[in-house]
Amino acid sequence: INSLPILSIIILCYRSGNYAKVYLDRVLKQLKLNQIENFEIILVGNYIEGQNDITPTIVKDLAEKNKQVNCLALPKEGWLGWDVRKGIQASKGEFIALIDGDGQMPAKDIIRVYEKIRNEDLDLVLTYRKKRGDGLYRFILSNTYNLITKVLFPGISFRDMNSKPKIIKRSSLNLLNLSVDNWTIDAEIMLQSWQKKLKIKEIATDFHGQPGGRKSFVGKSSIFQFILFLVRFRIRGH
Repeated sequence: INSLPILSIIILCYRSGNYAKVYLDRVLKQLKLNQIENFEIILVGNYIEGQNDITPTIVKDLAEKNKQVNCLALPKEGWLGWDVRKGIQASKGEFIALIDGDGQMPAKDIIRVYEKIRNEDLDLVLTYRKKRGDGLYRFILSNTYNLITKVLFPGISFRDMNSKPKIIKRSSLNLLNLSVDNWTIDAEIMLQSWQKKLKIKEIATDFHGQPGGRKSFVGKSSIFQFILFLVRFRIRGH
């Protein structure tokens, strides 16, 4: 009997606080509604030492209460990319889902993307944000990223590289060499997948924006960070 889960859902909960429980409940509800039982959830609540962050305590408590929920609550040695890679290392499923735990993406999208990747035998499926609730600044930012990507990498047709959930087959993920520590991890996943000629599809979603007045962690310096990453990737050719 194979005791390994088919689906690993990595929920990125950095500084989510009590909202981690709210979003976990939404994900568990969708899994139950769609009769998906063979899964694991990994709550990534890594933290910066010295900050007053209750998230590690909350994710540990949630993991103790549900045998299909695990958590990571480690002192941070990197940013989003580091959290993603730690989550992947801890996962066991045949399919790995990545989603932010701040409620910006509907929990039902995990189910929609999961059904798409399985029914059509794809390597990677993600959403693209058809409607956005996060304001003009983030809309322009996101479109700028995707436009620059298409200029530097002719032939790429992705609408929205940074959107989630992303679900990727483990066998396909093993072909990638993820290394970035910062928030350009989404771009690294997509560009390497494109280079490896993986079978990729996108489905439309409605993006809610930050719930409860939470502040985005993506600042203006991220624009230069992203462009620098793309240019380096282009030069190196990987």
